Amino acid sequence: MARSELTRSPSRLPYAAGGRRMDAALRQAQVPGQLAAASIEGAAFAAHVGLSHAAMLSAAEGRAIQYAPLGEARYKAIADTFAGVACDRISLLAHQ
Repeated sequence: MARSELTRSPSRLPYAAGGRRMDAALRQAQVPGQLAAASIEGAAFAAHVGLSHAAMLSAAEGRAIQYAPLGEARYKAIADTFAGVACDRISLLAHQ
């Protein structure tokens, strides 16, 4: 006895394979956008951390200058070196 199209399992229906192909194609088409979004999130996080630490070091620099003014050049060099390293690392994210 022949079974009707309505009683077949979905995997045997003619459009089921096309649906899976379509789903796979849609998922594949989303990959570049997901990668770009992840890269942007990573860069934003790195920039946030770098900025937060630079601000903390600048505040510490100001306190150190008040406490021991003769070390001002060293304190500035330390804070500026950190800022340069942070900028360098963040800019490298744009070229990956």
